[in-house]
Order: sequence, then C-alpha cells, then structure tokens
Amino acid sequence: GEAVVPVANCDVKEYNSNPKEQLRFREFVEYWREYIRNGYRSSRGCLYLKDWHLSRSELVPGARGAFPGQDVYTTPVYFSSDWLNEYWDAVAVDDYRFVYMGPKG
Repeated sequence: GEAVVPVANCDVKEYNSNPKEQLRFREFVEYWREYIRNGYRSSRGCLYLKDWHLSRSELVPGARGAFPGQDVYTTPVYFSSDWLNEYWDAVAVDDYRFVYMGPKG
C-alpha cells in the first residue's frame, strides 16, 4: 500500500492529456472505494491509476524498488515476443510494463 503511483484525473484535460498526481497506492484504493460508494462521483473527479511501472515501483519518492526480489511481472503468453522490454532490460534504463486500473466511467 505504500508504493507511489501515478494517478490521472480523467475529468480534466490539459493540452489533450489528463494531469497526473502521485499518490500512495493505499490512498488510491481508498479513493476508488469511496468513489463507488458515492455512486461513481467524487469532488476529486474520476481518478485513474495510469502508467504505473509496478516492476520498478518506489515506496517513497526517491527510493527505488518497492518489491525487491519479487517477480511482479510476467509477459502474457500472447505477447511472449516482448522485444521492447528485451531492449530496455538490456540497457537497464526503462521498461514498457505498465499497470492501469480505476473505476468505470
């Protein structure tokens, strides 16, 4: 619950994109539950966890690896030719392993 995650506000557009903020995963889940309880409404808008690099997640800003030694990502069999990540794994700079989740709407 302490991993820091990127959260987009889907009710706001800035330059054809949604602004993002950083929240602890626990805070995002609390928001999501409240959003559902309130009939899919919130004064904060519709927030969506977007582009979370779970496999290289941070517990707090500046600290790397919230899940050390844990294999938190497996390429689905239908995408087993994972050539983008093969390259990024080799140069150890970035990756294309994202998590997306949020309420309907």
